[in-house]
Amino acid sequence: MLNWRTGGVGRVLLPLAALPLLLTGCGASESDAASTLSEEQLESVLVTLDDLPEGFVSLSSGGDGGENDARASLNDAECLAGLDLANANEAPRAEAGFNRANVLTITSTATSYPNDDVAASFDETADALASCADFEVSADNGSGVKGTLISDDTAASKDIDAQITVYLTGTQQPTNLPVEITFGVARIGNDVVSVSAEGLGGPSGESFQELMRATTDRLVAAREG
Repeated sequence: MLNWRTGGVGRVLLPLAALPLLLTGCGASESDAASTLSEEQLESVLVTLDDLPEGFVSLSSGGDGGENDARASLNDAECLAGLDLANANEAPRAEAGFNRANVLTITSTATSYPNDDVAASFDETADALASCADFEVSADNGSGVKGTLISDDTAASKDIDAQITVYLTGTQQPTNLPVEITFGVARIGNDVVSVSAEGLGGPSGESFQELMRATTDRLVAAREG
C-alpha cells in the first residue's frame, strides 16, 4: 500500500530541473556497443496511473514547455561542478508525467544507452551527490532553489545493478515557498530508469521504492523479451 505525505495548499511550480542530465555525460566512448531497447519497449517500462493513488491525471508529452527552459538546474550546484556533463550520447528514451491538484508532479523516464559507459557515469554521479549536503542553484531569471540534499544508494530490488535516490528539501527563491523533491534513478546493464516526485505531498520511504520496483521490474521484463 502506497503511503503518501499530506500535501500543502497552492500550486508549486518548481524552478529546478532535477537529475536526469547528470547521467547523460558519458562523452566519447571506446566501449563495445550494447543492444538497446526500442522506444516502444521503453514506453512499456514507465510508471502508469495504475501505480499511483487516486487523483492523478496524465500530462501531455509537451510538459511545461518553455517554463522548464527557464528553470535552474541541479547540475549547476557547486558540489557537482567536477562532473563532465558534455557530449551526451543520443539514446532511445521514453517519458511519462502525472499531476495531482497542481501541487505534485510525478515523472517517469526510461533510457537505453548504446554502451556500458553509463556505469562509470553512475558511480561518478553518486560520489558527487554524497558531497551535496547543502546547495543553492539559480537561473538567469532569478528563480532558484536553496536547501539540503540527502542521497541513498539502496536498491529497490536485487535485479538493479545500481541506484541513486535523492531527497531534496528546501525553498524556492525568491518566494521562499517550500520545495520537496524525491528523485530516484536505477541502472540495469546499459538501461536506466528514473522516477521523480516534485512538489508537496509525495511518496515517502518505502512507497517511493515501490514505484522504483514497478518500473525496474518492467525493465527486466523488457530486457528479457
